Amino acid sequence: MSVKLKRLLDKADKARIRKDYAAAGALFEETVTLVPSAHQGWFGLGEVALGIGQTDTAVTFLEHAVQLQPENARYRQRLGELLCNLEQTEDGLAHLLAARRLAPRDAYVLCGLSGGYVKAGHWQKARSVLQDVIRLPRPRVEHYCLFGLACQRLGELDEALAAFRKATVLAPRYPDAWLSLGHLYLQKQQYDKAGKCVEKLFALAYSSPDLSDLAGEIAMTRGDNREAANFFRQAIEQTADSASNETLSLAHAKFAIALVMCGDAIPAIDAMERAHEFGLPEDWILEKLGAMFAIKHRSALARENLEMAVERNPDNLSAWNTLIVLYAGAGESEKVRKAADTILAKEPDNTYALMNLATWYNDQGRHEEALALLTRVRGIDPDARSSYSKALWTMLGASSVSAADILATARAMDERIFRPLRRRDDFTDRDRDPARRLRIGWLSSDMRHHPVSAFVLPFLRHFDHDALEIFIYYNASEEDHITRQCRAQADTWRVVIDIGDEALANLIRDDEIDILIDLNGFTDGCRTDAIARKPAPIQATWLGFPGTSGMSAMDYVIVPPDPALEKGDWCSETPWPLPDCYGVRADISATAIEPGLPCERLQAPFTFACLNHFRKASARTIELWGRILARTPEARLVVTALGGKDDTTIEYFRSQFERHGAAAGQLEVRGYVPVAQYFESYNGIDLGLDPFPFNGGTTGYDSIWMGVPFVTWPGEHLSARMGRAILNAVGLRELVADSAEAYVEIAVRLAHDHERLKALRAGLRERMLASPLLDAPRMARNLQTAFRDMWRRWCVGKAN
Repeated sequence: MSVKLKRLLDKADKARIRKDYAAAGALFEETVTLVPSAHQGWFGLGEVALGIGQTDTAVTFLEHAVQLQPENARYRQRLGELLCNLEQTEDGLAHLLAARRLAPRDAYVLCGLSGGYVKAGHWQKARSVLQDVIRLPRPRVEHYCLFGLACQRLGELDEALAAFRKATVLAPRYPDAWLSLGHLYLQKQQYDKAGKCVEKLFALAYSSPDLSDLAGEIAMTRGDNREAANFFRQAIEQTADSASNETLSLAHAKFAIALVMCGDAIPAIDAMERAHEFGLPEDWILEKLGAMFAIKHRSALARENLEMAVERNPDNLSAWNTLIVLYAGAGESEKVRKAADTILAKEPDNTYALMNLATWYNDQGRHEEALALLTRVRGIDPDARSSYSKALWTMLGASSVSAADILATARAMDERIFRPLRRRDDFTDRDRDPARRLRIGWLSSDMRHHPVSAFVLPFLRHFDHDALEIFIYYNASEEDHITRQCRAQADTWRVVIDIGDEALANLIRDDEIDILIDLNGFTDGCRTDAIARKPAPIQATWLGFPGTSGMSAMDYVIVPPDPALEKGDWCSETPWPLPDCYGVRADISATAIEPGLPCERLQAPFTFACLNHFRKASARTIELWGRILARTPEARLVVTALGGKDDTTIEYFRSQFERHGAAAGQLEVRGYVPVAQYFESYNGIDLGLDPFPFNGGTTGYDSIWMGVPFVTWPGEHLSARMGRAILNAVGLRELVADSAEAYVEIAVRLAHDHERLKALRAGLRERMLASPLLDAPRMARNLQTAFRDMWRRWCVGKAN
C-alpha cells in the first residue's frame, strides 16, 4: 500500500468516526478512484452508506469489498449483518458463517452470527454461538447479557438467570445487567428479587423510562397501586417527546390502570384522555382494562370496565364479545342473549359473536344449535380456525354426530389450516440407533393446578432418565407448586409462552426431540401451528383433546386398551393403545367416604347424579335420563352447569327432561362449587350416570375414588369410551351398557336393588388403589415401552 493511499484511508476513517459522512465519502471515493482494487476504500464506502441510511448502496459496496478480499472476516461480518437486517437471512447467514470460519474466536464476528440466527428465528443456534463467546478469554459483560437474553427467549430461565447474575458480578455498575435481571425475575414472578434489582439501579443513580416502568410493574404485583402510579407517571415524564405515539399511549394507559386501581377516578380519566390524545379511544382503554381483568379471573372488575366501555361506545363490539364470555361464565342467560343480539344487529356476520354464542349453546347442551352457528361462521370465513376447533369440541357431545363426521371436520381443518404449514424435513441428520437414549418432548400449557397435570405428574416421577431425556415445553406464565414439581422432573424445562410458532418449531427441531407429545390438543394454550410444522420425527396427541386432531403432522393418538378404538376408523392418526389404562391419577382427595347408601343414611330420595359439565349432556343423554327418572318417580337427578342459579337456565333444563317423562321436581341443577365441596357432594350420590357420547374423564376417576359407581354406554370414538375404560379397570364391567335400553335398565334396576348396589360400592376405593388407574410406576414403564416401539418403527421407516 502506497503512503498516499494509507494517508487517504486514515483521513477517511477519522472523518467517518466523527460522522462527517460527506467528507468521509469523498475521501473513500478518491481512494478507489486512485486504486480500484483498494478493498479498504470500498468497505469504507459501505460504512458511509450505512451511516446515511442508504442500505441498498451499502450492500453493493460491501459485496465489492468481499469480492476483492474474500478472506477478510470483518467484511463478511458486516455484509452478513446487513443482509440479515434486510430479511435476506439465507445469504446473510452464509457470509456470517464464512466470517466465523475465518475468525472462529472473534467475539464481534460471533455476536454478529448470533444476531443473524435471531433474525432467522433460530434462537437455539444463537444461544449456542453466544455460549462460545462467553467461553472465550475475558468475555465482556455485554456478552453475558446477550447470552442471557437468548436463554430467556428460549424459556431457559435458569440459564438466563445465571448469565445475568454473572454479568452483575463481572460489572456491578453496568445498568443493563441489573435491568435484564429485574425483568427476568418479574417474568419468573419472583417479585422481591426483581425489586432488589430495581433498588440496585436506583443506588447506581440510573434513570430511564424502562426502569420506571419495571418499578411500576413490580409495585402493581404487590398491590402497591399508588407507588405504581407514581412510577408510571415518572416513566411518562422520562419518555422523550420524539417517542412513538404507541409508546406514549401505552405509558399513559398503564398510568391510568394504576390510578383506576387506586380508585382515583378523575386522575385516571385524565390519564385516559392523554392516552386518547396519542391515539387510544377511551372505550378502547376500558375494553383493554376489562380484558386484562378477565384474563386474571377478576370477573367483577372485568365486567365493570367492559360495561363502561359499551356505555361510552355501544359500537365497541370487542367489549360486547368479552361480555358474552363473562355473562356465560356466570350463567346469566338473558345478558348473554342481549349482548349477542346487540352485536349481531350491528354486524350480522360478526364471527366472534357467533362463536361466543355457539359456546353458550354448547354449555347448555344445545349442540345442534351451536354447530349450526359454527357452520355459518365457516361460511363467512373459511379460515376461522376457532370455528373448526369449537366445532370439534361440540361434536364430541352431540348425539346427532357420528365419528365419521368428526373425522371429516378434523381433516378439513388440517387441509385448510395446518397442512400448508408443514415443513419438508425427513430428519436425515437424526441418529437412527433404535437402542439409544431418546429425547421426549412434552408440550403443554397445563403444568400447573389443572386436570392434565394431575394425570402427568404421577408418572413423570418414575421415568428412567438413562433411557429417556425429558424436555418440557411449558406454554404459560403461571407458576404454582405443581409447576415446580413438574419442572423438577424435567432434564430440560423451557417456558415458551413468548415464542412464536415458527420459533417454537425451530427450538424443538434444534433440541433434536425424537418424540413430541402434545398434551393440549385444541384446548386453551395449544400450539397446534408449531406442531403442524412437524418439528419432531414422531408426534403424538394425548389427554388434552379426547379425540382425533385430524392433523397430517400427527403420527399417533394414545388410547386405552379397546379393540373398537384400535381399529382406527374414527381418527386420522394411528391409535397407540396403552396396555392397562388411559391415564393414572394421584392424590385425588383426602375426603372420606361415608358408609352405606346415601338414600338410606340420609333418609333422602335415591339420588342419581352427573357432576360433569352439562355441555356433555347430549339430547340423547337427556332422553335416557328422563326415561330413567320416569321409571323411578321417587328418585332425583343432580346435574351441574354454568347458570346453576339462573332461573332461565334451570327452567330450560327442566323443560328438556319433562319432554321425556321426568317430573319438574326430580331435577336439581347446581352451579359450580369449590373443590372440597365438590368431593364431599359425592357422599350424597347413590349412583352416577355417565353422559354420552362425551363421557366423563377426570370426573369418572373422582367418582370411583369417592365410592360412587356409574353407568356408561360406550360409543364410536375416544371420548365416548372413557367410561368403559375406567369401569373395566376396577372390575365393574356389568355397568357398561351395550344399548340405550340396557343403559336405562341397569340404572333402574340398581335404583331398586339396594343390596346389589351396596355390593358394587363396597371397597371401591381400595379396588381403585390396587388397579392400574393409580399405578404410576406401571404407567411410566408402559409409556417407555411405547416410546421405544414408536422409535423402532420410525427407524425402519414405519412411522405411521
